[in-house]
Amino acid sequence: MSDIGRKLRIIRLQRGLSLRQVESLTVAVAERYGDASRRVSASWIGRLEREQHSIPHQTFETLKEVYKVSNEELTDEYISAAEVSQALHAHLPELPAAVLKALTEPAADYLLPPESWLAYFPETTLLPSPAASSSDESHSDRKRRPADRLYGVLGANDLTLLGVVYPGAVLEIDRAVRTIDTSKVYHSVTERPIYFLRSHEGFHCGWCQLDQQHEHLALVPSALAKLAQRNWRYRDEIEVVGLVTRVLTRLRFANDVERDHINRDQHSNSS
Repeated sequence: MSDIGRKLRIIRLQRGLSLRQVESLTVAVAERYGDASRRVSASWIGRLEREQHSIPHQTFETLKEVYKVSNEELTDEYISAAEVSQALHAHLPELPAAVLKALTEPAADYLLPPESWLAYFPETTLLPSPAASSSDESHSDRKRRPADRLYGVLGANDLTLLGVVYPGAVLEIDRAVRTIDTSKVYHSVTERPIYFLRSHEGFHCGWCQLDQQHEHLALVPSALAKLAQRNWRYRDEIEVVGLVTRVLTRLRFANDVERDHINRDQHSNSS
């Protein structure tokens, strides 16, 4: 399976679409443009997901439109700041202009979440990259923005790392690290690497472990979260977006989330 085929399959499953449904959507795109070549058959999409194939530009553009994804999400190529802003607004139309500007035009290395951050991110989200490099960007700006850095947000409902990383945190992701390291023994949770993942269900963030055959990946929750371990078929149902290298958060977020979680837990036990 090619890298782009794997990504297309995960995105399709994430959208809850069958191959036939995708074909029907491409037919609608073809009719809208008056271009029959934009129609993509279910069998061809299936082969693309399973095997190593080149993809014609017209087909690539059609699938991007059907899945509502950016060029960057499929190819890891950077897009302009204007395109990033447009893509982010399309995914999160309720996001205030000030927050949108902070994401697409960061003035510094640190992207600090605003007070109302949690309201806009109920689920863990991978953001379009703010690290676009343009011709009018200074040399120092380009040096400050590594090409392999992405940002994500740990959603308000994601308690997987409770006690270590709290909902609302901005996650800096090194997308150059795309495999799970199973060679080391970690003696504390602070040493253990945190990975940002994409499955057909959405995005996830946490500690990971693989079985001996490297066929199944488990997402390991913190003890405080009191959640069940989740499992997927590695590289088939889930992929590693990158390694989390930095966590940016407001302390008030952490205190409020942990207090609310403890209060709900105590109420549940008393009832």
